[in-house]
Amino acid sequence: LIKKVKNGIGNIYKGIGSYYKKTIKGSSFVKRFIIYTGVVVVLSLALFIPYVGIVSVGLIAFILYKETKKVKKLDLIKEGVDKIKEGQIDYKINDIDGGLGELAEGINAIGDGINEVVSKEVKSERLKTELITNVSHDIRTPLTSIITSIDLLKNGNLNAEEKEKYLNILENKAQRLKILTDDLFEAAKTASGNIEVNLKDVDLEMLLTQGLGEMEKELVDSGLEFITKYPKELLIVKADGQLLWRAIENLISNTLKYAQNNSRIYIDVDKDDKSKQGCIIIKNISEMPLNIPPEELLERFKRGDETRNSEGSGLGLAIAKDLMEIQGGKLKIEIDGDLFKVMLVLPLV
Repeated sequence: LIKKVKNGIGNIYKGIGSYYKKTIKGSSFVKRFIIYTGVVVVLSLALFIPYVGIVSVGLIAFILYKETKKVKKLDLIKEGVDKIKEGQIDYKINDIDGGLGELAEGINAIGDGINEVVSKEVKSERLKTELITNVSHDIRTPLTSIITSIDLLKNGNLNAEEKEKYLNILENKAQRLKILTDDLFEAAKTASGNIEVNLKDVDLEMLLTQGLGEMEKELVDSGLEFITKYPKELLIVKADGQLLWRAIENLISNTLKYAQNNSRIYIDVDKDDKSKQGCIIIKNISEMPLNIPPEELLERFKRGDETRNSEGSGLGLAIAKDLMEIQGGKLKIEIDGDLFKVMLVLPLV
């Protein structure tokens, strides 16, 4: 019996010690309150005013109860911080209200921010790997044809017709490499923002009419029917006319490569009264199935043609997007089945 009483007293002592460390020791307010109230209890009992002593003891018990609840909340927050520190960045601290609840929400937000950064970094590494793979493929393919053609021409066993055939292959593949190199250079410049931008008032209808006129032969040879639609009112945007046309030209070239043969291409100039923005909308039906999210098409070296048999570099949309952003505009893409719709948006003057 004595042993059990001794163990019981020891457990109570340990519990009080633990409670002191977790609750009282961490709160200077509680320690001061207990000291002042203890003095009041002693004085009240000494002066035979028991009611004051009873009330004081009740207050002490109430304050300790409140502090115990606060400590439990702090333990939950500490546990959450430890989880996030250990790498469980999607861990959430729940069921905490009041001021500590705001602290818990702040820690949860930090976890969400870390999670977002990690996701972006993982995606960035994946894109780097894909970029290296795609660039290697796009460079190796024409180089292989060039090397093969040179070897055949060096043998000297070809007739005039075959020589002309392989010379044409050399010319086409060399031109393909030049275009890819130019696209890479332009993509690097636009992505870094290292381009001079001269913002002026630009008439969208005039810019589009003039640009399409310069591309008339290319458009006619494509076999596609281009249908343009202009508003009755004048739409003037703040843009760099040269950079804006380069973005439009990239999109039209993209259409010539990937649109369904003998289909119609719609080019509309319109405005959004609510946002006070002018926009150019290009719509076409894709020859290849568009089973790819719109945001992925804007990644560098990403194509609608996943077989990579087409002549495109996969940089046109990415370059157009960067060209729009450095002018303070936006490029938006929508996909509905095989319908491909791209919008260039700029603020109206």
